[in-house]
Amino acid sequence: MPIDGPTGGVEDELAAARASVVEHAQQSARRQVAGRELAASEEALAEARASLADETADVARLESLSLVRVWAALRGDRAQRLDAERAEQQAAEYVAATAQARRAAAEREVRVVDAGLAALGDVQARWHAALAAKEAWVRGAGGPGAAELAAVAEQVGGWRAQQVEIGQAQVATDRAARALAAAADELRDADGWSTYDTFFDGGMLASMVKHDKMDRAAGLLREADAALRHLTVELGNLGEQGVGGVGVDGLTRTLDVWFDNIFTDWSVRNRIAEARDRVAGAGRAVHGVRQRLAERGAAADAELAALAARRESLLVG
Repeated sequence: MPIDGPTGGVEDELAAARASVVEHAQQSARRQVAGRELAASEEALAEARASLADETADVARLESLSLVRVWAALRGDRAQRLDAERAEQQAAEYVAATAQARRAAAEREVRVVDAGLAALGDVQARWHAALAAKEAWVRGAGGPGAAELAAVAEQVGGWRAQQVEIGQAQVATDRAARALAAAADELRDADGWSTYDTFFDGGMLASMVKHDKMDRAAGLLREADAALRHLTVELGNLGEQGVGGVGVDGLTRTLDVWFDNIFTDWSVRNRIAEARDRVAGAGRAVHGVRQRLAERGAAADAELAALAARRESLLVG
């Protein structure tokens, strides 16, 4: 049941704000139709102008001193062909003029609708302000309705706070994914040079390039490690057990120890392969985290939408 409200300006403003929202929706639908018509008219005008250009060129060729004119004169049908081409040119001019008029009308319609939408202003802000004024009146008056409105407001606050935490976790997820992708790229290059050095006797130059790639990969792995630690903290704020709970356990420690005490090319290849496997596993786990966060974000949006609908139902009916 709706809550009975005040009979003064609060109810009047609520009704006026609702009317503005409805009118805005109607004008927005009209704007979409007008926009499609404008796009179609512009396409038709472009085609008509292209056709007119072709017909004008045909007439010009017959009127000019050209082989076409000479051949037509020799055949004796130049006048008839010229009349036919001019008739087609005039028809094309009519089509182009019609298309141009259609576009002008569409442009006027768009301008009128846009002006109407601009005059309505921010109808959603007005509607929310009117609801807030009604809610303040109801809660000030007390009663069962006021208690339920307070409960709804508390739930809204909780879900909005969770939205903030989800957003922060999503930012951390993206950072971790970028760091892992960069490390994976560098490890792939290092693996290629290691294979060349191991099986094709790449010599000193290959070893230098390989070790340079490994040094860069070690730095990127440290960055990925830091990003994963930060992601673990953000997930903890959402009540999650941490990144380890989704399969990234073991990448929460510094990884460049794999590149210490390297004695043989073969051991280097094994260490790089191990690093690539761990990074790939972490990437899959982070992808899973992203999906879970998206699901939690969608659930929060749905809860807030339901609470907003309940609040409006209590205030308006």
